Amino acid sequence: MNAAVVRMAEAVTDSWFGHHISGRIELPLSALAAIAWHGPEPEHAPGATTEMLGWDTDHTLGYIRSQWRRFGRLRPDLANPAAPFLLAWLGDTPLTEREEKAVHAVVRAALRANLFSLTLPDARFDVDLFGVTLTLLKAGGANKAGAAYYTPSHIADVMARILGLTDEASIHEPACGTGGLLRAAAALMRDRGRDPHTVEWVAVDIDELAIACLAANVIIWDLGYQVLLGVADVLTEHWIPKARKMRAETITVALEAERARRVLDAVIALENPTPEPEAATSGAPASPTPMEKESL
Repeated sequence: MNAAVVRMAEAVTDSWFGHHISGRIELPLSALAAIAWHGPEPEHAPGATTEMLGWDTDHTLGYIRSQWRRFGRLRPDLANPAAPFLLAWLGDTPLTEREEKAVHAVVRAALRANLFSLTLPDARFDVDLFGVTLTLLKAGGANKAGAAYYTPSHIADVMARILGLTDEASIHEPACGTGGLLRAAAALMRDRGRDPHTVEWVAVDIDELAIACLAANVIIWDLGYQVLLGVADVLTEHWIPKARKMRAETITVALEAERARRVLDAVIALENPTPEPEAATSGAPASPTPMEKESL
């Protein structure tokens, strides 16, 4: 198990429970996802860490909300599996003052534990930020979790090689947790020259928070758009047709909303024309984050 991931997960968990909050663990998990998606390039990671550590609570929470708003716009296909996280930030239940402070502290704890060293381009495909973190949060802290972790990364890597997953047109994981085996399969594909975007990833778990974590991991691991995730008991439910229907309906609604937004923007632009700038601003654009790459 990656020691750096464990240290980060323990820092997040200790920070959350240090504020005497026992419920709503979707808040620290979704906050971790939002910050992890920032994914700065190696040369910018120290500066990004320092900058974010300087943010106050309102700035931090505003950034997290903007990240989840962007996720909903760019990946409506993952909106249903990510619902616990989306609703935490964009739903009708506001955070309490204590929860706001706890989330801010969680973000600072993750950054101090070198979160961005785990999201660098050469590192993020090899780690699962959420498996250990989810386990510790559900157990109530590091001292209570025992050994009840999801499949460690190195075990998942071995399983992917044994199962020979690199040649499959689709990969199904009936008890996926936060997606460790999918990560290992995608990493093995890359090692052998295959693009994970060419594969359909189908995964289900009975734990809705684990599936929400996997939806966040889809971005971090760059698994592409052929992804079908569901929350169900695979032994008793025929979940795939239902999940496909829900995904299609959500994408349709998102496309209609996007068209309406563009029409509204065009009308506003016609009514309030903006003068052309005298000169273009200087400076090279920053490298796109993992989330921003979804729109390229």
